[in-house]
Amino acid sequence: MDQTPPILEFLMSAEGARALERAREARALPLHRRAKALDGLGSADGIRAALQQDDLRQRAITRCPHANQLLFTPEALEQATAWPVAAERATRWPAPSTERVTDLGAGIGLDALATALTGRPVLAYEHDPVRAAFLAHNARALGVAELVEVRSEDVLSAAPEGPNAYFDPDRRADGVRTRDPSAFAPPADAWAPLLARFSRAMIKLPPVFEGELPVEGRLEQVALGGRAREARCYVGDWGTCAERRALALPSGRSIEGTGERLPAPRTVGEGDWILDPDVSVTLAGLLGDLAVRDDLAPLHPDVAYLVGDAPNETAPGHWVRVDEILKAKPKVLNAWLRKNEVGNLTIRKRGIDTKAAAWRKKLKPAGDRAGTLLFTRGPDEKWVVCASLQSGSLALG
Repeated sequence: MDQTPPILEFLMSAEGARALERAREARALPLHRRAKALDGLGSADGIRAALQQDDLRQRAITRCPHANQLLFTPEALEQATAWPVAAERATRWPAPSTERVTDLGAGIGLDALATALTGRPVLAYEHDPVRAAFLAHNARALGVAELVEVRSEDVLSAAPEGPNAYFDPDRRADGVRTRDPSAFAPPADAWAPLLARFSRAMIKLPPVFEGELPVEGRLEQVALGGRAREARCYVGDWGTCAERRALALPSGRSIEGTGERLPAPRTVGEGDWILDPDVSVTLAGLLGDLAVRDDLAPLHPDVAYLVGDAPNETAPGHWVRVDEILKAKPKVLNAWLRKNEVGNLTIRKRGIDTKAAAWRKKLKPAGDRAGTLLFTRGPDEKWVVCASLQSGSLALG
């Protein structure tokens, strides 16, 4: 995208807003006709930039419900937090709500905006002048400009301080995503002196990162819709914040703990319930804590399925009621599908070395009912296939 000052000023102007609105209205048209629909609303470069910006907004809509009001850069959009995650995180700052959060590396501002929309003031640092300008524009677009102060400065040279810091280091080295904190910007060895200026800090990290953290803190793993989204490291004065925590969104179900050992495995039977834990639980190393808390047991010591007598609605994950135990033979499984008229089939598997797609080629679901086949191993290492009609399944993660 052209990022010359005249183009940036155009995109943030009233004329640019009209061009962006026309681009949104013309989304269904072929590209050459979309450009024609914007005739008279700016220069050729301005119209091209408006169309490119509208393309970014269309990509962003799955991440942010306010996307059609905001301005993006391609790189910042790739790194932007999904809105449900940012909105939940914004509620985690302790009282009073008048205490400012300093956002260290704010990008185009989804995290800062989510925090400001709770009514809390934000001081946002973003060294890239284009992203900083877009952040200020985005704050105005959402009506929180009075709560968001933007400074286009490098946080390491600016020496900010305060009660609360949100720190999202850039996880791209030379344009390539990395899991190594020493390759982040700023690098890991700069974090401790930077964050020491604040009473408390929250660091956003990839769900899986390499090496040891250079700062002492408590970790939380966050997933959205069953997909790992981020790890959070809580540094400083967070009161009774747990040593480890797993959070499943959008439900908000969570588990806290210290990493308990798993109980002994047990054999699954008809009428039992199997929990497929949310990915946040396994990443946080809290499978044993969840089992102990909810009186569950693993089916196998190396497989992340837990079995119990009844589902617990507070457990992050997906529950499946076991209606029948079947042999892992296509003839047997197809007979169950026919008997129960299962046409909408879900296949879940863990702990076995065959792919679900391979089984789909062997199975012939047909009918109006939904069902689940869960493939795994039992304590005796033998395959177990748990069959469930979908009416007996609960998605609680």
